[in-house]
Amino acid sequence: MRGPVFVFKFVGACLLIGASCGTQGPRHNSGLTFVVVNVGEGLSQIATSSSEAIVFDVGDTGASASWTNAYNGLGKPRIGAIIISHSRADHMGGLSRLPEALDFSGEIVAYMYADTSLIRATCGSWAGRMHFRLIGMGDTVSGPFGVAAICLWPPKDLVLPTPIPDSIKNVYSLCFVVQYQSSSVLITSDIDTTAERTLSTRFGFGLMADAIVVPDHGSAGSVDPVFYGYVAPSTAILSCGAQNPFGHPAANVLAMLFQMHARLYQTAVIGTVTAFTDGYYWSVSGE
Repeated sequence: MRGPVFVFKFVGACLLIGASCGTQGPRHNSGLTFVVVNVGEGLSQIATSSSEAIVFDVGDTGASASWTNAYNGLGKPRIGAIIISHSRADHMGGLSRLPEALDFSGEIVAYMYADTSLIRATCGSWAGRMHFRLIGMGDTVSGPFGVAAICLWPPKDLVLPTPIPDSIKNVYSLCFVVQYQSSSVLITSDIDTTAERTLSTRFGFGLMADAIVVPDHGSAGSVDPVFYGYVAPSTAILSCGAQNPFGHPAANVLAMLFQMHARLYQTAVIGTVTAFTDGYYWSVSGE
């Protein structure tokens, strides 16, 4: 069952201006289609335009069928890069089950302190075809024509052990703003309030985006009011598993989004979330 389709427009602080009813499939010839795949208690996003795509994380192994269905539903676009925000199974485990026939360049993008050997070991039959690009704040991952993914976090000038210890992987997971003309989506991976406060200090209102993928599956430790105030999203998309053991999304996350009057889409409730923009207007729907 596909949910309602809401249409909003980017004007200044990204105000919601209207809604339309009905259904629509993904469009590929123009505009940007941004999908948050229902991978349960994990995360995967696909940004695609003109039959080309960037993938941000791939979920865990148990969600590989859902990921493949979502990818196929987009028309099997050529994947220029798969970005692995950090080396946790719920974000990269699905690498081991990528379809053999996947139209993929083989480029894996990761943070400069990432455990690339662990990521490669997770790639399964694709391991020999993978090559890495290591990035940090300020770098851009070029995608389909007119689409750019700009890395906002983490900084390059940190002094960290290599690879990053498991206890702090979330804090230093890659974050991006995906831009297409006047439209933008903020991808926040698993960052917590420590990272959010630093981002607020560095970028301020430069964080403003039409939509946000809610950090860390909606965990209680990922809500900083100043950060959300700068982002000022009209739409929030939350990826988490139904009845997960972590209690995601936390009550304080839902309260924050309610106070901001953001439209909330949860994969645990409506399945894979698909957003489309022509560069100015957005429409968002669920399965």
